[in-house]
Amino acid sequence: MKRRAEHLVEKRDGRTEFVRATKLARSIHLALTSVGVDEDWRAIEVATAVLAGLRHRHGTVQATRTMLTTTEIADAVQQVLVATGHPAAAAAYGAESVERGRRRGALTTLGRAMAPTDVLPGTGIPWSPTRRLAAE
Repeated sequence: MKRRAEHLVEKRDGRTEFVRATKLARSIHLALTSVGVDEDWRAIEVATAVLAGLRHRHGTVQATRTMLTTTEIADAVQQVLVATGHPAAAAAYGAESVERGRRRGALTTLGRAMAPTDVLPGTGIPWSPTRRLAAE
């Protein structure tokens, strides 16, 4: 996937990243695996359908706004999972999203949330204090 403005996604904390289809497919695969469907190709197929649908919707309906949000992507994944006959996987995907939000809120409360400007000294690479703590 080429890196263009239409492939940008706005994260919940305000950061902007390029959409990564492999990251989306991995999270879909985890949701499918949690309900007993262990098929890699199905996760890739769902991720491709989600991204194609979002690209089409943003290209026709919302021509003024080019950036996706993580919430839009999550809603689209759940809709496609239900439409393809995996409502339990859609519920698992939504439950994991809620759990990540809960953990993110807990880290913010503890003052360990990643600020958009946190970078490794001298490299410019974004880093997370929680990853650093986990590595120690």
